[in-house]
Amino acid sequence: MGMRPNYHISPKHGFLNDPNGLAQFQGKYHVFYQWLPDVVPQGNKIWRHCVSEDLIHWSDQGCGLKPEEWYEKNGCYSGSGITEGDSYYLFYTGNVRDSEGGRETYQCLASSSDGVNFHKEGPVVYLPEGYTPHFRDPKVWKKNGRWWMVVGAQTKELKGNVALFVSDDLKKWQWKGNMLDSSMDWGYMCECPDLADMGERQFLIVSRQKEDGCKGMVFAGIMDYEQGRFHISEDTGVLLDEGFDFYAPHTFTDESGRRLLMGWIGAGEIEYQMSQPTVKEGWLHVLTIPREVYVKNDRLYQKPAEELKHLRKNEESICGTGEIAIDRHSKCMEILAEGLENQTITFDFGKVIKFLYKKESGNLLVFRKKWNGEGYDEKEIHLDKLEDFRIYLDQSTAEIFLNQGEKVLTMKSYFTEDTLIHMNSELQIKVKTWLLEEE
Repeated sequence: MGMRPNYHISPKHGFLNDPNGLAQFQGKYHVFYQWLPDVVPQGNKIWRHCVSEDLIHWSDQGCGLKPEEWYEKNGCYSGSGITEGDSYYLFYTGNVRDSEGGRETYQCLASSSDGVNFHKEGPVVYLPEGYTPHFRDPKVWKKNGRWWMVVGAQTKELKGNVALFVSDDLKKWQWKGNMLDSSMDWGYMCECPDLADMGERQFLIVSRQKEDGCKGMVFAGIMDYEQGRFHISEDTGVLLDEGFDFYAPHTFTDESGRRLLMGWIGAGEIEYQMSQPTVKEGWLHVLTIPREVYVKNDRLYQKPAEELKHLRKNEESICGTGEIAIDRHSKCMEILAEGLENQTITFDFGKVIKFLYKKESGNLLVFRKKWNGEGYDEKEIHLDKLEDFRIYLDQSTAEIFLNQGEKVLTMKSYFTEDTLIHMNSELQIKVKTWLLEEE
């Protein structure tokens, strides 16, 4: 099996990045992702198509959108999916380059009546005045009987923003202007914008590009549909995920009304990406597990989709104080630790992932073993308290949910044959583990 994850979406070969077109259509979940058949980070991107009935077992449907038309000849770039009646619509960016390196960009539409075959209807939004051709990643949703679209944008002043459009028929779109306050620092580009309308509160998710790095951010606020502006409740957003490898998150609402999220377990500088061990296996990167996003304490929390519980096998539970050692002889597992309040906690899995929570400072130190050198990559985050954590491990990935999803850390983690879990607590804690290996 090598390092290929067991229950995450990964490419059979080639390069994977952004999740696209997420929707539930006629009962089935559809996920597309940016794909190149070879392990190279740049090229004429294709939308690869996966389908599932349970959010666990994914069937590869092959190429959903290929760059074959004039308006997309250099790549079908990221976008979104929506369903209406008996139709499934994909909105995506058509990328066009010339021999001098110039760029053109078109927001395009494709539709399907069966979720298998998509008919391209061509560009529906052309580049408005005031923007550079870095204008991409359309996200569409319905509100107040009308259709709304946000597009990640760079203004002529080389500042990031989000362009807003409205439509009554999904084909003719009216530009409403920039949605974000230009006096704020949005970096030099806002990619993959997404408005999560959670009823009383709205949350803007944006993959913000700045000179000091590219991060998936979330901002709480109120969407003013009349004025076409998003009013932020706080001056600064927070990281949607605080791990080493997370970018381009994408949400959708399923037929039960849940808002689900998936992101790309990738990103980083090209040298960092191409240094990873799976390149030698002929593939690179995966998508996150499906997560449900919900509001708690006026913040956006994340938790694993309930369906993932069906993967569980061979539950083991232990209560203890001090040194706790567990070995399930697997790199595909779920770990739940509870009762962690008011104490210092250490955790170690296979000497690859480690963390230390210090009750005095409220700081969580996270360590991930480097694969291309000695030592560990490190992160430090602050928590008012640590109540519990849930970890999903899958061959070469780790997703850590703290305090029912108050904070999440996602990272590549190339595990060795060492599968020992080592914990140390000051007070009694409860730890459950499940194997997540398919038969």
